Amino acid sequence: MSAFARFQKRLKEKADDVRARPVTYVSFGDSVTQGCMEYATIEHEQVYHNLLKKRIVQRYPMTILNVINAGVSGDTIVKSEPRWQRDVIAYQPDLVTIGFGVNDCHAGEAGLASYLEKMDAFVRTVKRDTEADLLLLTPNMMMLHDNDSMHEKDRAVLPGFLNVAEKGYLRLYTHALRTYLEQEKLAYVDVYALFEDWLLKGQEPHARLANGINHPDRALHAQLAERIEARIFEARE
Repeated sequence: MSAFARFQKRLKEKADDVRARPVTYVSFGDSVTQGCMEYATIEHEQVYHNLLKKRIVQRYPMTILNVINAGVSGDTIVKSEPRWQRDVIAYQPDLVTIGFGVNDCHAGEAGLASYLEKMDAFVRTVKRDTEADLLLLTPNMMMLHDNDSMHEKDRAVLPGFLNVAEKGYLRLYTHALRTYLEQEKLAYVDVYALFEDWLLKGQEPHARLANGINHPDRALHAQLAERIEARIFEARE
């Protein structure tokens, strides 16, 4: 059975019965999920979960799909715990996507255990307290060195990001997350792998980052929406 059989069933249920409960999707994460792009810019239309909604309603044009943007700039999975109930569980969603890591990794090796523990705790909370289907996202890669895409007002954070890049903390967190996802047999889309492939082809990560630091550009959000859609509906293709 597809990992998203219930979500697909709910989409059809709402399409067939206008009085059925609306289908709800909560996208939970950090600034990437919030829609942060260039300096002081939030993208409401071309953020991945809104693009995913458009793709899904093309498949089910008579359904109603509500998307909750539960992305918070600067958040980590550890700091997000106080809003699990308010921003996710309270909606009793049918689909939840989870995307954290670009901020978490700044805690270095010392924060890795807490990152995995809270990720697992949140996954278990969603499974216990809702009927939602779950999909996780590995973090996108961040800048590896200074670049011209950065806004001058963002340069204050440059030393911290250069340290993370030099120490390889994001790679460490991503590899650990992948291991966890495989062990728990959780559905996921590997965003980091896209950047690994681009690096092998000679393209630097900042070329696909709207702010030159850590926010994927609009084209990547579109690609992410396409990949999530494919993962959700792959059993039907």
